[in-house]
Amino acid sequence: MLTTGFAPKGTKLGFRALTLLMAVVLAAGFTACGDDDDSPSAASTPSAAPTQQATAQPEAGRDLGQQIRELTGFDSESEECASREIPMGAVLALTGPGSFYGATMSRGIDLAVEHIEAAGGPVFEIDYHDHQSGDPASGVQAMTELGEGGYVAKLASYVDDLGAMLPQTLEYEMFTLDGGGGTSVFGQGQPFFWGTRAITPTDPLPGLFQYLAQTQPDASTVGMVIWDVGDPSNDMIRDDALAKIADAGLEFNGLYEYTPVGSQDYSQVLPKITSNEPDILLLGLYGQDIGSFINQAETAGLDSILIGFEFTPDGINAAKGTFEDGYTFAYDYFDAANPTNPWARLFVEEFEEAYGELPDFYAANYYEDLFGMWDLVRRVCAAGDELTGSALDAAFRQNPTFASVYGGDASGPGSKTLDLETHSVAARTMGVFTYEDGEITPHAYFGLDGADFNLAQ
Repeated sequence: MLTTGFAPKGTKLGFRALTLLMAVVLAAGFTACGDDDDSPSAASTPSAAPTQQATAQPEAGRDLGQQIRELTGFDSESEECASREIPMGAVLALTGPGSFYGATMSRGIDLAVEHIEAAGGPVFEIDYHDHQSGDPASGVQAMTELGEGGYVAKLASYVDDLGAMLPQTLEYEMFTLDGGGGTSVFGQGQPFFWGTRAITPTDPLPGLFQYLAQTQPDASTVGMVIWDVGDPSNDMIRDDALAKIADAGLEFNGLYEYTPVGSQDYSQVLPKITSNEPDILLLGLYGQDIGSFINQAETAGLDSILIGFEFTPDGINAAKGTFEDGYTFAYDYFDAANPTNPWARLFVEEFEEAYGELPDFYAANYYEDLFGMWDLVRRVCAAGDELTGSALDAAFRQNPTFASVYGGDASGPGSKTLDLETHSVAARTMGVFTYEDGEITPHAYFGLDGADFNLAQ
C-alpha cells in the first residue's frame, strides 16, 4: 500500500479556504514568450517553531499605515524617501503548468505594494513578466526587457528561471530576491541574486531523516524522483542529496530518476521505481507534478514511504483525491491559521479580506520580500546614494537581515538573515507535516542541518 502520511499524533491545524485556490486550473505545457505589464489577476524564515500563537492583535479601527510602521519597526519616511515611485520587475510563472505560483506570488506582492504605500513608503510600480513556468527563453526575454528598461531590482522565481536569467542579473546589476525557489544548490553565491527561503529538497533532508529514524526505524534505503533542470545543476543537486543520505546513515539504493518540469505523465518512470523500490522515495517535484505523480503511484501500487517538499492546492487538485489519504511533506511551511507575531496576523487578516482565503507560503514570502526591498530603499535613500542595483546590494551586505512574518512572538516580527557567501538563508526553521482529510498535522521542527530538532507537541 502506498504510504504518504504517517507519524505520532500531533496537533491538527485547520486548513481553511482551500476551495477557491483549488479552482486555479493550470495550463498543460509551455507557450510562447510574453509579458504582462499589469498586475496579473489571480485565483522566509521562522525564527522559532510555531508552537506559541502571538497574543498581540492588530487593532481594529486604527490607521493601517501606522500599524504597519509599528509592527515592522519602520519609522516614518523622510521627505526624500516618501511617496517616490520605484519601478521594479517581477518575473513569475504567470502561465503554464506552474501558473498557480504566479497567481499567489503576485497577490502577496500586490498586497505589499498597498501596505507600503499606506505606511508612507514609496509607490512600487511592479512590471510583471512571464517566464512561462520554467521556460528559460521566456526568462531571458523578460530580463532583456527589464534590463533595457533600466530596472535595478526584481523579484524572481524558479531560481531565476532555472538559472537562465542569472548571467543577465549580473550583466544589468539587477538586485534580485527569489522567495520561490531560493538559490537552490546551483544558484548559490551568484552576484546580485539572493534566495530568501530554504533550498528544497536538500535543506530539509537532515531534519527529515532524524524524524524518519524515530518514526520509521526499519526504513533504510532511499531513492529519489526529481525535476530535470539540466546540467551542471542536476549534478550539483544530486551530489548534495546523496551526501546528506549518506550522512544520515541511510543507503542510497541507486534509484535517481529525472522527470521534465511540468510533466503529468509518469508511465515511463514508474516501472523503473517498482523494479527497484526503496523504503523511502523522495519527491523533488512541485506544483501539479507532485499530485499527478502520487495519483499515478497509488495506481501502480508503490509501497515506498513518499515524502514531498511542497504543499499547494494545485497539487491537491492534481492528486485527484489521493492526498486525502495522507500526504507528508518537509519544508519551511507557513501556517496561516496560526500566525506567530502581530505583523503576520495583520498580513493574514488583510490577505483574507482582499482575496477571500488564507495566504500560502509563496504569498507570505513575496509579501515580506517586497518589504525587504523597501527596507533597502530606505537604507540607500538615508545614505543619500543613487538608487542602483549595486547600491541595494551593498546596503544589504552591510546588514543581510529583514523583518519576517515567520517566527517572532507577541512582541514583534520574526527575522530572516542571509549568508553573505552562499546568498541563501543562514538560518531557517523547517518541519515535517502531513495533510489528511483537509487538515495539516505538524510532526517535527528543525533548522538547517537538522539543528534544534524537536517533535511537535
